[in-house]
Amino acid sequence: MTIIHKQLALEEAEPGMVLSDDLFDPQGQILLSKGATLTEHMIASLARHDIAVVRIEMGEMTPEEEAAQHAYFAERIEHLFRKQDDSSATAALHRLVRLYRLGEQA
Repeated sequence: MTIIHKQLALEEAEPGMVLSDDLFDPQGQILLSKGATLTEHMIASLARHDIAVVRIEMGEMTPEEEAAQHAYFAERIEHLFRKQDDSSATAALHRLVRLYRLGEQA
């Protein structure tokens, strides 16, 4: 299943929320690891480190939501590349976008 992530302003973060990514300070030092459950103390500490935004896990997509997202991305990619020329660079880009977004070879 695919996990849904949401980017929140630190002021919107609440104790009990789970980080979806490692969190670094401006110098590149890791403050909190992916999967950490936020506490009031952690949120206050992040504010002191000038962290303004956090990425939070919001739950998992259902198989139906995943299928709908996959179909949307496939349709969108085909729309974006509808007037592609025959150049190898365009074909390579199309193939890489499909691989990245859809997890498949074009």
